[in-house]
Amino acid sequence: MSAEKTDNRRRQYYIKRPFQRRFIFQFLAFIAVGCAAFGVSVYLYSKQTLTTAFFESKLRVMSTSDFLLPALIVTALAVTAGVAFAAAFRLLLFSHKIAGPLYRLEKTAEAVGSGKLNLNVRLRSDDELQELARSMDVMVGDLRSRALAIKNQNERIRNLIVQADKIPAIPKDLLQAFKEAQKGLDEAASHFQV
Repeated sequence: MSAEKTDNRRRQYYIKRPFQRRFIFQFLAFIAVGCAAFGVSVYLYSKQTLTTAFFESKLRVMSTSDFLLPALIVTALAVTAGVAFAAAFRLLLFSHKIAGPLYRLEKTAEAVGSGKLNLNVRLRSDDELQELARSMDVMVGDLRSRALAIKNQNERIRNLIVQADKIPAIPKDLLQAFKEAQKGLDEAASHFQV
């Protein structure tokens, strides 16, 4: 059992690719816009000041914004690239904790839709959407108990039809209608695995 516990990690980090890509790219776009806005605001703020600097042994007087522009561009690009790389890696791991449970819930919903009521949603302890998984487990449990009740009542009806078949006073066409209805109920109930 402990071997199963240690081997319970997801090895595939892209589970729901479109969701994870949108999630990461939107966040990275916010970072890029933030860095650009910071650079533009520093540039505009420093536009009305002068700076003196030595370039190739010559003293030059220039606007502070023109002096800072090359440094702002290089720094903004370097910071944006570094933060974007770190954020992309972290967001991939974080989105994995959302996309994995979404994938599991989607597969569980498909299984329930096909009549499999003998399952539970299993998520890792550090995954997101735990509350939704618990709610889905409660829903599947309720459906399971209702399907069992239907199967029990179906068995009861089958027994009543067998008993009624032994009574000669019951019209045969009515008894045949009950048998056909009970056969349809058998077919519908057999769809569910409880």
